[in-house]
Amino acid sequence: MGRQVRVGVLGHDVVLGQSGVALRAPVWAMARRDGNRGQGMDKRQAAPDGPDSAARAMALLEAGDRDGALALLHAALSARPACRDADVLHGMACVARAAGRPDLAIGLAGKAVALLPAAHFHITLGCALREQGHVEEARAALAVAVLREPRDARAHAALAGALGELGRWAEAEASLRAARALCPGDMAPLLADRGQPAGAEALYRQIVRLLPDDGAAWANHGAALFALNRHEDARVALEHAAALAPGVAETQNNLGLVLMALGHLPQARTALERARILAPGDARIAVNAATILDELAEGDAAEALYRAVLRDPILAREAEGARAQFNLGTLLLARGAYAEGWRHLEARSRLLPPMRGQGVAEWDGASLPRGRVLLYAEQGLGDAIQFLRYLPDCLRRASVVLDVPHSLHRLLQTMPDPDGQIATRCTVLPPGDPLPDDVVARCGLISLPHRLGMTDIPPFAPYLLPAPAPDLGERPRVGLCWAGNPSFRFDRRRSIPAHRLAPLADVPGLFFVSLQYGPAAAAPPFALERSAEGDMLDTARIVAGLDLVITVDTAIAHLAGAMGRPVWLLNRFGGDWRWSATFDRAEPPRWGDRGSRWYPSLEQFRQHQPDDPDTAWAAPIEAVHAALLRWRVGFATGPLADKSA
Repeated sequence: MGRQVRVGVLGHDVVLGQSGVALRAPVWAMARRDGNRGQGMDKRQAAPDGPDSAARAMALLEAGDRDGALALLHAALSARPACRDADVLHGMACVARAAGRPDLAIGLAGKAVALLPAAHFHITLGCALREQGHVEEARAALAVAVLREPRDARAHAALAGALGELGRWAEAEASLRAARALCPGDMAPLLADRGQPAGAEALYRQIVRLLPDDGAAWANHGAALFALNRHEDARVALEHAAALAPGVAETQNNLGLVLMALGHLPQARTALERARILAPGDARIAVNAATILDELAEGDAAEALYRAVLRDPILAREAEGARAQFNLGTLLLARGAYAEGWRHLEARSRLLPPMRGQGVAEWDGASLPRGRVLLYAEQGLGDAIQFLRYLPDCLRRASVVLDVPHSLHRLLQTMPDPDGQIATRCTVLPPGDPLPDDVVARCGLISLPHRLGMTDIPPFAPYLLPAPAPDLGERPRVGLCWAGNPSFRFDRRRSIPAHRLAPLADVPGLFFVSLQYGPAAAAPPFALERSAEGDMLDTARIVAGLDLVITVDTAIAHLAGAMGRPVWLLNRFGGDWRWSATFDRAEPPRWGDRGSRWYPSLEQFRQHQPDDPDTAWAAPIEAVHAALLRWRVGFATGPLADKSA
């Protein structure tokens, strides 16, 4: 799981990380009450304290205090349990949406509408229905909102979003024009869109066409393009937005994140510094600014920003605090402050989607006399492989039910088991099976160092051991993997355009094998043997038959390292915490910059400065090319010392 950042889109937040994208609508857009209610619109009988409590709760929610808002609303209901106040129910629906639970929001907003069919209640109901994927039902609810209050620009804008997602563009444009007529100034606060990314981008494209000189329209189109990983297009849109409206913090924030994703780190820092100047009190922008400082190896400044966010008691318990705490954890681990780093890394549980066993207590690392621990993978295959290293230490304290991706199941059977603990104390949970009744605690794989109280890396021995591959010839076989998962928002920085690896083909006498998976496999840098597709055991068997693996920071690096096979890692500047200098081996490297204490058979070829992305990989690839020439000579003249490491 990489560092966490957030990009603002028309007032809502996009959480970017390996776990994907999560959208949260602006609180005020879903909670604001009709301003002319006192003129007789939406009359009703309500509990005396209900509307006031709801209004105070919405103020808390807008300030980011979701828990405080929920407590106030619960108190309003508890004070008069016989009363069902529409404002309070609507407020709870808004809290549910802010918490990412549109399913709950639908029920609560529906109850509010049944008591009082107010336009803004229908807006909340329609937005929640759309978030849950019920687009036609959302359109119907939002159409009612427009009929009940045709002067509410928010209703027209929300209806435009639903119509756009349904492909009814002529009607969507008409709704946008109506919203524009009702709100001739800045439309940005009206256009909260939580549809599918492609639908959102299409809608924002229509808005740009309608409002070609509106900086907010361009900014939000850029953010929608970023959500689709169309980084270059997003950069063009955001730079145009910044030219139209240079003093908008959201635009500078989003531009900074796009530039960071593209690898333009100094320019990204400049944009995020501008955003901080424009919005010095915005914790989200502060965390993003700290992230780019961390990427630029300015750890002291980044740490100060993270800790400043965490000193605020309200922010510390909200999403911004979780992001600051998690990112601080990665920074501390990269510096060797293991105990505090592992502890802060626990904040990821507040950022990730719910995992298996939500109702089960967290394991504290103590020995369990009875029952078992659910040990689960949270993120990618690389993380799972890396932290399986701690499984034997875990099994000395508790029996385990292991829940990991199915592609790892057969590979797990190759783990050595000298003391019989894995076979007798670890059960792999088959796909789709319910949680066993004797599971009494749960723990993420990445939490094992913290829960076990291990402040350093345990001694290494290869722990994934597929059967050795047959000898396939005298020419040394080199595996190559040049790209990671493109859905990772910052994949452009860790992956290498295939054509840049073409010089490696000039090294004579080598036989190259592709270890690439996903879309990038279709466009290799030169002629390679194509590996058969399969699960991770099939990949491991191919790796076992290679003399060397060259890869970027993907699961392939962890797989080859865990097997003890020679692996050269091409690593970006400011890369992941686990490859930082803190984890370097003390012994001089044979081929690259430094070896790794995670995997002694791994050596890194690092980017040493934040170069422009067009040239950033030139020096590491040149170093790999030179090392390959020397490695090939050693292979030809005698067995390499690390050939069977």
